[in-house]
Amino acid sequence: MGSYIKWILLLAVLNVLMFYGYKFGISASIFMIPLLILIYVFLKKNNKINNKKGLLLMIPILLLSISYGIFDSNVFDVFNCIVIIILFELLYIFTIKPVDKLNVLIEEVFSLLVMPITYIGNFYRVSVSKISSKIKISPKTKKVLLSCLIVLPVVLVVVLLLSSADLIFGNLFDNIFGNIFDVLEEFIFNNFLGRLLRFVIIFFIIGISLMYVLFEYPKKKDIIISENKKTRDVFTIKLLVSVLNIIYIVFDIIQIKSLMLHSVSSNINYAEYARQGFFELLIVSIINIAIILISKKFETKDNEKDYKFINIMNILMIFLTMIIIISSFLRMNLYESAYGYTTLRLLVYIALITETILMIPTAMYIFNSNVNILKCYMIIIICSYVLTNYINIDYMVARRNVNRYYINNKIDMEYLINFGYDNIPVLYELYNKTDDVNIKEGLREYFKSMTNNENDSIFEFNISKYKAMKLLKEEFK
Repeated sequence: MGSYIKWILLLAVLNVLMFYGYKFGISASIFMIPLLILIYVFLKKNNKINNKKGLLLMIPILLLSISYGIFDSNVFDVFNCIVIIILFELLYIFTIKPVDKLNVLIEEVFSLLVMPITYIGNFYRVSVSKISSKIKISPKTKKVLLSCLIVLPVVLVVVLLLSSADLIFGNLFDNIFGNIFDVLEEFIFNNFLGRLLRFVIIFFIIGISLMYVLFEYPKKKDIIISENKKTRDVFTIKLLVSVLNIIYIVFDIIQIKSLMLHSVSSNINYAEYARQGFFELLIVSIINIAIILISKKFETKDNEKDYKFINIMNILMIFLTMIIIISSFLRMNLYESAYGYTTLRLLVYIALITETILMIPTAMYIFNSNVNILKCYMIIIICSYVLTNYINIDYMVARRNVNRYYINNKIDMEYLINFGYDNIPVLYELYNKTDDVNIKEGLREYFKSMTNNENDSIFEFNISKYKAMKLLKEEFK
């Protein structure tokens, strides 16, 4: 482990230099490339690569980090950090010891997130030993430095306490050392200590993660998964899928008549009827997938006849769920037509499309339990998420809202002014085309505020921001 300390140190330094005080930009991919190389070399040299296909997860990790330098979405800037961390955990799991059970996968992800903390002490000792062996300092000098590290903090604390306890002593202290402390506070407390803290955190996060993978993952004993046959009566499952399908048939008939044939009761406002329920239907369709997967857990050779019936019901449920998804899609479309377009509403479309694709492996799984449903779901969901990052949602939302404004002269600026740069070209076009004085004035002030946010750091470079600033800076700077 000691041979990797210098590389972990360099990565921690690189992280501080590029990210401390800066927004993510091309810096994200610059940092991610050497980190992925380190992980690959670490896994290979320690004979941890048992499934080379698991290394393919490096592709979505790299693509998501590259997206920080292309787009400027406030939503994905946060979510991508979380997703990248999860993808790193999945990279370790599927490269070292692949799993095909969802409950085992969740357990392994949680273990890789939490258990490395137990290696803080071990990693600290290895680091100190490795670093001290490289630094040629006499024992006497080491003793003096150690004494200073102990004495100085104690002296500072005592002086601060005495200054607070006695006003005269405090004023005297301020007069003598005031200017010095102002400089030190700006340089050390507001700058150096913040960078040092980030360096230490990143250094230990990378280090303890690698040490845990080296010594503890996978554990010496294999994860024991119960293979006991499900002996429970399948009557409950048969009853559940049968009753749900009856309910869905009735519900889907109503959907077809109301949303697709535009046939509703005379005392119901069609527009208001259609503009609700899409989130609920999205959740219902997810529940249906869960029920299908759970029902397969009860399948054994002893209940094949019962399972023929359950499989038929499950296929029927998939068909009825597709109608529910279409209904949710239509409701969202009608809602947007009336109230405009937002990032959340566009994400609902993407979720519905992803869910529709998920139905394909689900149907295959119903007829063949050997289909690796977990792997199929992971591939579809990861690909969907990465593609979502690259479709430039903020631009699409702005474009659709502005096009809607050109048609019916209705626009809600709250959906467009999000202090991101992806939608600036569309808003600039609107600024030049609109005759509405209020919209023009609002956009003018918004553009001025955006040009004032310009930062010259190369680490924050972002293609979307670069194009926007090039468009705005001459007129609104």
